Amino acid sequence: MIVYGNKATLLKSEFISEPCPNCNTNNSLQMSVYQRYAHIFWIPFFPIGKIGVSACSNCRQVLKDKNMPASLKLNYENLKSQTQIPIWNFAGLGVVAVITLSVMISDNQTKKKVNNLVLAPKPGDVLHIKEKDTSYTLYKLTKVTKDSVYLVTCKYVSDQEDGLNDLAAKGFDTVENALSRAEFVGMNTNKKILDIDRK
Repeated sequence: MIVYGNKATLLKSEFISEPCPNCNTNNSLQMSVYQRYAHIFWIPFFPIGKIGVSACSNCRQVLKDKNMPASLKLNYENLKSQTQIPIWNFAGLGVVAVITLSVMISDNQTKKKVNNLVLAPKPGDVLHIKEKDTSYTLYKLTKVTKDSVYLVTCKYVSDQEDGLNDLAAKGFDTVENALSRAEFVGMNTNKKILDIDRK
């Protein structure tokens, strides 16, 4: 369940000299400026505008900025111009940026690792393979010679890239398949090898 919506937080509040439009009392009006922001799971993602509220300490009348008379609106606009958007209103975007950057760095490191291991394969290497767009499995190298690599395929296939390590426990076929070193490197070039586990 995704909890999302918008909230408001107080930015600035001060008493103004204008008389209350309801009871006509002087120095009884408190003008407040609130910053509205969108949130997901209560984490602020981005600001969505400011709102103003005037409250009379004498008659308790509360007016939102859209209902204020012109004189109060002017006071609200002046107070609003003195407020800045708090940086924490962008916290969610910051979290998304950090996660995206982390994923990109992790993917880059995995690609470098795979590129290095493909050039120096060893028996026991377990390859995470993308067979088709929605078909993923494991290959296990059983023997490596100067010209070829020999491998067995996992008995099971997954429709998801995540969790492929769980397939290893389900076993591999006993029939070995041979690939030339060039074909093996070509699998990596064609982005069929997603990762390599080496113990």
